[in-house]
Amino acid sequence: MIPCPFPDLLYKTCLKFAEKGIKGVLLSGGYNKEGYVPYEDFIGAIESIKKETGIFISAHTGLIPDGLAKELGRAGVGLADFDLIGDDETIKSIIGIDKKASDYLKTMKSLKKSLPDVTPHICIGLQGGKLKGEFRAVEMAAEIDPSLLVFLTLIPTRGTPLERHSPPSVQDVEKVISFAKKKIPRAEFALGCMRSRDDGRGELERVAINAGVRRVVMPTRETIEWAEKSGFQVKKIDACCAAPIGDARES
Repeated sequence: MIPCPFPDLLYKTCLKFAEKGIKGVLLSGGYNKEGYVPYEDFIGAIESIKKETGIFISAHTGLIPDGLAKELGRAGVGLADFDLIGDDETIKSIIGIDKKASDYLKTMKSLKKSLPDVTPHICIGLQGGKLKGEFRAVEMAAEIDPSLLVFLTLIPTRGTPLERHSPPSVQDVEKVISFAKKKIPRAEFALGCMRSRDDGRGELERVAINAGVRRVVMPTRETIEWAEKSGFQVKKIDACCAAPIGDARES
């Protein structure tokens, strides 16, 4: 990620991207105490970027207020990457904000009304590697009938309360994705970049594909070879896993 802490710097950076032929950008940043990325001062820059370059703009939002969601949509943001959590206790103890799963559902529905597209992201094993709220999160996602759902897995991070925990088991990942396949059968599933990179990475990818995933960020060579031998048509796409395929470059 390239730091752009000021609107003018974001504007200039995106213009340089467009000059290089880059088709899209992902806006992100740290959440504030209310649990959202504070884009208030960046609306004008985002609008200018969209008008002058036409590049596709997606954004991590968090629990963004309704009014700001509308402003992002008006400015030209085409996709909200929305972290979706279905358990109140996980939100309090892991995310550390005074919000509930109902707040996530409300915000997701608001974003759906304000932006062209919303892609829910569900982190499996967020509660210390154990399942807690993931199935509820899938049910919540089903309420907006998304065209794409992104699955992530806990990465125990040094310096955080979760550093001594383990990622979720491959079996638990399979359970959640298989459940989603039944609840949202028309959606496409992706295995995102935030996932464990340990020795079981290849097995995780193959299990996810068998359960219904059709996009995998940076898969292992073994997974690619396995997929080809299994009859899948493998395509490399230079884009974020949540981006609409029509806006990505295929090779």
